[in-house]
Amino acid sequence: MIIKKMVLSVFVVVVLLLSSCSTTEQVEKIEVVDMVGDTVEVPLNPSNVAVIARAAGDMMIGFGLGDKVDGMYYSILDNPWVQTLYPESENYHSYDYNESAELFLSRGVDLVLAPEQYIAEGLRESGVNAITVSLYGSPDYGEYLYYLADLISQIWPESNNKVTQWSEELTLALTEVKVVIDKENIPKRTVYYVRGDKNKGIGYTDTGYSLLETIYNDYLNMTYLGREFESNKPSAEEIISLNPDVIVFGGIYQNLHVEQVVSEEPYVYLDAVSDDQLITVPVGFVMWEQNSIMLPLFVYDQANKLYPDLFEYDIAKMTLEKYRDYFEVTLTDFQIEQMLSGMGPDGNRIYE
Repeated sequence: MIIKKMVLSVFVVVVLLLSSCSTTEQVEKIEVVDMVGDTVEVPLNPSNVAVIARAAGDMMIGFGLGDKVDGMYYSILDNPWVQTLYPESENYHSYDYNESAELFLSRGVDLVLAPEQYIAEGLRESGVNAITVSLYGSPDYGEYLYYLADLISQIWPESNNKVTQWSEELTLALTEVKVVIDKENIPKRTVYYVRGDKNKGIGYTDTGYSLLETIYNDYLNMTYLGREFESNKPSAEEIISLNPDVIVFGGIYQNLHVEQVVSEEPYVYLDAVSDDQLITVPVGFVMWEQNSIMLPLFVYDQANKLYPDLFEYDIAKMTLEKYRDYFEVTLTDFQIEQMLSGMGPDGNRIYE
């Protein structure tokens, strides 16, 4: 009888220890500082993540974490390139910009990558793990170029090798291009960016303190005009008054916006139009000009187009290699041609 009680006691202790270990593993957390400086305790290796921030989904997949994603912002999933590049995305939930905590809790989401500080704070107050992922920095975006990638590697250590690879590729692109341009002592030109992930016309841009401002000003020898505007929706009069030397068009509506600039007043009178200095940015899972897997190629692509006498990078070849390496998908020559032209994978315009 005594032996039986001892065996039973040992069994109970073992069960309690195993239960304790299991519980510890489930609630294991890590403290991180997100992209707006908030110190947040989040789960280590979360497996059901809602990606509402514009660019983070691209990096999650590129760094081998696509199976950890529950859903993404709806406008990302509406892009036909998403299923071409990552077919498993058809199973992702489509989220709005500012969803309720109840929805995330009902779906068992263990981390939200939010686009705004107030959204992340509100979710945390409601018991949902959330951090802020931003495309703007203070005093500028210079120290944030690698921040998102590093943040991902902290939360998911398994992604460290891919994160290191990407970081080295970005450093090489920025350094290589800057060294060549600096040797030429070329006067700076002004650049205005038309943000085309939404059809909000020519007067829709990224303001100062942005990733684009840092890339153009610090590495491509340009003067980015975004900081000159009070908001990201400058009027036609404001744009005309600055008369940019170069206009860059990104996003799925880029071709529509180019047509508008060359055909509608008062934009037709801009120097960039008369001098044929209208530059587009390839599309992909997200816009290349965001903090994404394709950011190193964005640097090379813009160097080609801004300084055709200095650079001749084979962007098509680099695109093939980049998506094969990070997304494990091999694009056809036709698909790459369409991607570089801002078109859909079937050769049609992405927008209706």
